[in-house]
Amino acid sequence: MTDASRRRGDAEASRGWIDLHLYAMAAAAVLTGLLLWWTNASWRENFVIYPPMRGELRQSRADVVKGYLAVERHLAGESSIRLADVDAFMDQAVRGIDKLIASSHVPEAGRSVLAEQAPDFDSGLRAYKHGIVRFQKLLRQSLLDQGQYRAEHAVERHAAFADLEKLGDGLDDAIQRWVLAVVRRQDRLNRVLFFVWLSFLAILALTLTLAGTRRRKAEAAMRESENRYRSLFDQVMDVILVVDNGTGRILDCNQAVTTQWGYDREELIGRESSLLRPHSPAGALRSGAADPSDSPRAAVRETRLATRLGEIRDVSVKTGYFTLGDRDVRLEIYNDVTERKRSENALLEREATLRRLGDNLPDGLIYKVEVRADGTRRFLYVSQGVERLFGLAVKAALADAGAVFARYLSEDFDVLRRAETLSLRTLGTFDVQARFHDATGAVRWGQLRAAPRRTPEGSVVFDGILVDITEYKRVEERLRQAMAAAESASRAKSEFLANISHEVRTPLNGVLGMLQLLEASYLSPEDADHVATALACCRGLVRVLTDILDFTLIESGRLVLRNEPCDVRGLVAEVLSVFSLESARKGLDVAVVVDPATPERVMTDVARLRQILFNVVGNAVKFTSRGAVRLDVCQASARGEATHLLFAVSDSGIGIPEDQMEAIFEPFTQLDGSFTRKYGGTGLGLGIVKRLVGLLDGHITVDSVPGRGTEFAFAIRCRPLPPQEARAASVAAPAADQDGLVRVLVVEDEAINRLATVSMLRKLGFAASAAEDGDVALDALEEGDYDVVLMDIQMPRVSGDEATRRIRRGERPGIDPGIQIIALTAHAMAGDRERCLSCGMNDYLSKPVDLAALGQAVTRAAAQRRNGDA
Repeated sequence: MTDASRRRGDAEASRGWIDLHLYAMAAAAVLTGLLLWWTNASWRENFVIYPPMRGELRQSRADVVKGYLAVERHLAGESSIRLADVDAFMDQAVRGIDKLIASSHVPEAGRSVLAEQAPDFDSGLRAYKHGIVRFQKLLRQSLLDQGQYRAEHAVERHAAFADLEKLGDGLDDAIQRWVLAVVRRQDRLNRVLFFVWLSFLAILALTLTLAGTRRRKAEAAMRESENRYRSLFDQVMDVILVVDNGTGRILDCNQAVTTQWGYDREELIGRESSLLRPHSPAGALRSGAADPSDSPRAAVRETRLATRLGEIRDVSVKTGYFTLGDRDVRLEIYNDVTERKRSENALLEREATLRRLGDNLPDGLIYKVEVRADGTRRFLYVSQGVERLFGLAVKAALADAGAVFARYLSEDFDVLRRAETLSLRTLGTFDVQARFHDATGAVRWGQLRAAPRRTPEGSVVFDGILVDITEYKRVEERLRQAMAAAESASRAKSEFLANISHEVRTPLNGVLGMLQLLEASYLSPEDADHVATALACCRGLVRVLTDILDFTLIESGRLVLRNEPCDVRGLVAEVLSVFSLESARKGLDVAVVVDPATPERVMTDVARLRQILFNVVGNAVKFTSRGAVRLDVCQASARGEATHLLFAVSDSGIGIPEDQMEAIFEPFTQLDGSFTRKYGGTGLGLGIVKRLVGLLDGHITVDSVPGRGTEFAFAIRCRPLPPQEARAASVAAPAADQDGLVRVLVVEDEAINRLATVSMLRKLGFAASAAEDGDVALDALEEGDYDVVLMDIQMPRVSGDEATRRIRRGERPGIDPGIQIIALTAHAMAGDRERCLSCGMNDYLSKPVDLAALGQAVTRAAAQRRNGDA
């Protein structure tokens, strides 16, 4: 047997097996058809109903669109469109809807399902019919319109057409929901069919297994050829469609339809290519693009299509025509140009947006001005704001830039030119304010800001903005005047407080000095008690005055803190000693506990820490009638060179109600503010304490139980002194030379204060004399030998600070320029101490002065004097 006959025999045997396979498949198809007929007999008629109903609805909608387009074409100038044509389209649409309404009342199974899924379908059809009738009337009116209301009727036509389309979409969706309901029922039946199909597939699998080997051999060459073709076809990045030129159905497509459009190949093959066109007017071919129906040999066109996800894409289509077998086909290659179109549209939109922003910028304009190498200027762009600000049309400004710059005041134009020259040289930001005349001739202020850039031609272009800041300038001037008025009022208040402080402290100094002298004399117990009471009242008045002035300084932010060594244990003992008499009178148990780990000396503001402790401990003693007052001091934390000292003052007094815990720290606030209150005070103490603790970088807390007592705890931040520095700082000043008395000159213009101060010094064992002003003091120092001078500041003829400067300058040969001078003044405001020290004084005491403080200051000054002479 020859090879050819053997191949023929194999082919015949293969055909036999293929025929057997076909017979099996035919039998399976017949059996499956019977099963389908039997299982679907109850709902099959639904699919007979659906296409006509949907087709009738779409035909009616199409007739409405035709009538609408006919009217639009007639209004656009096509005289061939008649009213009768429009009526024909609309009547045909109404008849179609009437037919649908009539058919929807036929009692068939499919329509019963439709009634269940869309109960409003019948009313929707009637509403759609009435809408068509109204739309027909509107179209007639539009055709008869002579032009007066054409624009208004156009808007009404568009709105009415949109409403009809919305109703039509709703009816179409109702039919679609019916179809989905039928599909769900069909899904349940398909499960049964699936089981039946499994049985048939088992049988078919046997036949396919037997026929597969021979069939694969027969088809191997064909698959190889087809695979080569398909591989090349699918590797192309652009979408390729092979379309039947007669029917418009897609015969084949490559894999790019999945990657780019989201369709499966099976979805498109056999469908019309019009499926890809979007349903909106946006899917229409662009103006100037070629339509294959008009030009069968069109090479390239641009259009839009819809992907499976509904995304609209811009594409460029290249079309070629050829014959495939007995068919005329066309090959369409789609190149996606959506991103390019988006970029182009975005660029156009940005340009339009910038133009709108520039034209609508309130009180300003945007400009682009070119400065050539010869210094001439021309506007490349200027927004509509030039008309509002300068009264010049945009065309006039573009034609002559000098017309704009001529509106600036001459002196301000010079400023503009200098700023422009600097910006041209450095290419830095151009930012200047200048005045110009507006359209009415009024002078206005403008803020010009621009960024320069150099062009390839050598000129410089400024992209900038001009903003009218006239109102801002007016507000700025009003603010400047208000600031000057506020500063003047603040100075007046400060001067008033300084005068009040001086006038109150001056007589207080005399009263307190005399009372201290009287206290040191021989008195009966009753007189001594009276004097002690008077001294307590006087010191209380001093504390009230100090609190008021300190609160004013704190509120104004002018309180200056000093950083100086502080003996923690000595300060605590000093504070408690002040309240020892009152504590003994009440029978209170006063205790102080200082933790051994607490640094011996720290750097902080001693005066402010003393003031805090005086207020807190004073309140504890004042509001405790029996029991105990305790002060605990410990180191709360230490980090690096900083440490926090914790002070806790507890008492067994009346306590504080919980609802007033926060209020007690407010200024001028007391627990009992009535006229019958038991405890006095200004209500400033704790307010000042809280603010001082904050200035010392600390915080304060309070814990109280009414009727059982209160505990105030505050921590301040300070720097502990090393042991060697602490020992050096703790060395007391040497006592006065015992070989001779310390000679003190008191310079005071007020007679009572002069007498009190001299008497206090003599009581302390110093040799004291007095002078009534600075001029007399200079004469006294020139004639006598003194160790220390107590100098008042405010005096007639020559003030204390002027006298001090003359002494330091050595204007009098007989006076030692290095003599110790202590300021003793009623000026106790912020900065007074610094002013006294800056003019050459060595120390500072404020009135009213305490006897002990006076003695310590003079002794310290005398020791420094003696050490300097040595």
